[in-house]
Amino acid sequence: MTTAEEYRLLGFSAEDQADAEKLEVDPVLVAEFAAQLRKAIGGVPVEGQLKAPDDPMVSLAAYLETLPDIRRYHQERGVSDEISWATLADLGQQLKVNRRTFGKFGLETHWWVTTYWTGALYALGRLQFLIHPLPEEPKVPGVEPGEWVLGVHIPETGPLTPEAVDDSFDRARAFFAEHFPEHPVKTATLGSWLIDPYLLDHLPQDSNMVRFGRRFTPYGEPRDSQDSAIFFTFRSHDLGKLDEFPQDTALQRLIVARIKAGGTWQTGFGSLSL
Repeated sequence: MTTAEEYRLLGFSAEDQADAEKLEVDPVLVAEFAAQLRKAIGGVPVEGQLKAPDDPMVSLAAYLETLPDIRRYHQERGVSDEISWATLADLGQQLKVNRRTFGKFGLETHWWVTTYWTGALYALGRLQFLIHPLPEEPKVPGVEPGEWVLGVHIPETGPLTPEAVDDSFDRARAFFAEHFPEHPVKTATLGSWLIDPYLLDHLPQDSNMVRFGRRFTPYGEPRDSQDSAIFFTFRSHDLGKLDEFPQDTALQRLIVARIKAGGTWQTGFGSLSL
């Protein structure tokens, strides 16, 4: 049973903790997914090997049930409690995002939680890093498919100042060399609408976001990702609300203006040497 202190360390708000403690889900389904999670801990889940249940609340119950298992894995790897809890606290953050987006308790992004609940992703300062073998596509120049890389992820935790980003990459270099020596990494990759070439060309060039995006060398072809831009900027999936979205920042204005002009936001791909 999850303790009050564990809920706090997992980043749960008081209202999300109260709702989690009242969860009523099929225990058989929870046990099935918990067993999959335990089997996957220490590996790198790929599509088809580990799939989140249809019901996000089944996923949440299984995550809470297997908290001792992922904590044990972190300890076996020598991961500090500070980094372990900072990583797992993204669960509480995802619940907060769901409540802010839909106005209720839920975990729409329950599939995402598998990345760190199986020991593949870690929060290191401002950024998160997912250690994994590079897939076949899209091809990264100078990196062979199957070679281990760090996938960069950007949680909603504050500005992307150059100092904070530098600190995260410094931490990542040291962390993975120490705790995953069997998988040496020399490249970081990023797939995100934040490096859509249009965004990088149309925001102020001295902005934190553009300075972050320019760190990465583009590769592959951008892919349409309209919903990502809307969701991560406005926490909504409803394109019918363009006129209702706040227009307080240059980014917010750019997102809406491009869509109204008939444009489509895209996910760009980039890499950098560590």
